[in-house]
Amino acid sequence: MKKLLAGFLWPLILSTFIWLAVLEVLIFYKSTAFEDAHEYVFEPYKENIHEFQVGLRSQRWDDDRIARLLWQQVRVHCLVYLDDSDYKRGPRKLTHIRGTWGRRCNRLTTINRWEITMAEAYRRIYREFRHELDWLLVVYLDSFVIVENLRHLLAPYPPNRAIYFSAQHSFFSYAHVGQVPSTDYIFSREALEQLCTRDCLHDDFSLKDCLGRMQHGPSDALRAFNVPDVLVPFTMRKAFWLWPCAFQSVYDNQSWTSCFGRGVLFPYVSTIQMEIIEFVLYHLRPYGYANPLPELKSYNITARPPNNSVAHHLFRSVRIVCLVLTWPKNYLYGVKAISETWGRHCNRVIYYSQSKLSGVQGAETVALNVSDERNKLWGKTKAAFRHAYRHYGHEADWFYKADDDTYAIMENMRYMLRFHAPDTPIYFGSAFNLDSQIYMSGGAGYVLSRKAVELFVEATAEKSLCQHGDIGAEDFEMGRCMDPLNVTVGDSRDPYGRHRFFSLPLEYFLIPEDDDNEFWLYKYLVHSCKKGLQCCSTYSISVHNVSPYEMHFLETVLYEARPYGLITGHPPSRSLRKNRSSLGQYEL
Repeated sequence: MKKLLAGFLWPLILSTFIWLAVLEVLIFYKSTAFEDAHEYVFEPYKENIHEFQVGLRSQRWDDDRIARLLWQQVRVHCLVYLDDSDYKRGPRKLTHIRGTWGRRCNRLTTINRWEITMAEAYRRIYREFRHELDWLLVVYLDSFVIVENLRHLLAPYPPNRAIYFSAQHSFFSYAHVGQVPSTDYIFSREALEQLCTRDCLHDDFSLKDCLGRMQHGPSDALRAFNVPDVLVPFTMRKAFWLWPCAFQSVYDNQSWTSCFGRGVLFPYVSTIQMEIIEFVLYHLRPYGYANPLPELKSYNITARPPNNSVAHHLFRSVRIVCLVLTWPKNYLYGVKAISETWGRHCNRVIYYSQSKLSGVQGAETVALNVSDERNKLWGKTKAAFRHAYRHYGHEADWFYKADDDTYAIMENMRYMLRFHAPDTPIYFGSAFNLDSQIYMSGGAGYVLSRKAVELFVEATAEKSLCQHGDIGAEDFEMGRCMDPLNVTVGDSRDPYGRHRFFSLPLEYFLIPEDDDNEFWLYKYLVHSCKKGLQCCSTYSISVHNVSPYEMHFLETVLYEARPYGLITGHPPSRSLRKNRSSLGQYEL
């Protein structure tokens, strides 16, 4: 009997272990860890480039007179080259360069190095275009160039002097893009002439010898990136273009503005990121905030400070207290970034967690007697609103709840709320619909009027109208709670029908996909969302799943450093829109 039992148990135990092993393999295969390992071990063309069109953008209010002046006076011919490894997908990426930063070159030339050498490309450009260019920019396929900043960099230098700028970018096996090491160049017209007429393009040695006899201009703005692999986090591979600036901040103690704000070129940029950077730089802005303009002596352009008078008026008249829900593992990164970026634009910002957290100077943190577990987020949200209303209700018109990986443009929130009375029960966000229940997405955050918060705090204290206990999805339960309190679901879209709150990164809204109709987001959205550049409002309010590095990028380009020569501000009045020649609203 024992032998029979042993003969039965051993196969059972062995088969159980085998099935568990198979299950573990399947789970690993479906996990992001497998994707990371596969991407690190194998070397395919790592950027998944597919064909899509983001369309055109209507409604442009920028004053671009200075940018147009420099376009005429500092003529830049751009040369973009493809490496041998780019022969399959590279041409697709070129279409996005032509549709984004390439449009701002005076002329754009693209070549592939399996058909023509760089030396022959230089000679051809010199023969055909030397009379219509002042500078030649040479970059690899993965670069995004802020051409207005490039002209600002070059304006003080005469193109009839032999001068060049250069930056080398290493190959990193776990960068999302950047399959080859590359060197970006900027040659003056005289430097290009010497290269093409003095036998400088015979080989790398002759090129180096000729360049050694020219002036090498300051090239920091080109963001050369050559650092040891061990210093680059593998987790940055999907947003690798951020890392050169992050590296300077982390290791060289430089400000974010010095890199993001004064940069000319971002290396390692994927196709999708090109379109997102294009949108952020040229189509997104904080309401009532005219950006500064640095001095340019060579063209007698004086410096102009930022003009935030309209934004400052709304800061005082539309008071918003921000409630940020955080977790210990995210605190030192998310809270620090928020405190240094968009949190400064709230009238007050409070960070809520289970325990009292410290380590971020100036951050006001509150410990709640509620667990930080995800499934108890409803209890944490109720406790946060109760605390904020009881302690700061007298100094707030609106209460905005966000996560610690949300980025919000508070000026645009005030712009939307300015015509709504805080004593009216109403709330705004990205409206979702689940089983006929309307609620606001928690990731994008939602903003409640003072009256809505008052009703909410009373209802949760009485334990009559809202979900009891701590367990529950906070955004869905908040929607279920607002209904019996007769709190109006506000429409946060702009007058063009474009969304302002985004529960996912911008790429999910900006980049059309073939299977959009199958994506879960579009099944939940109450209001359909257009794809491409018409998806998102010029005065968008919030984005979810934003890294600390991206927060600093957004903060810099929105408030401190627009592309040089573009002055953005609040919309002109109706009469001024009819008469485009009047630009008094820009305070120029």
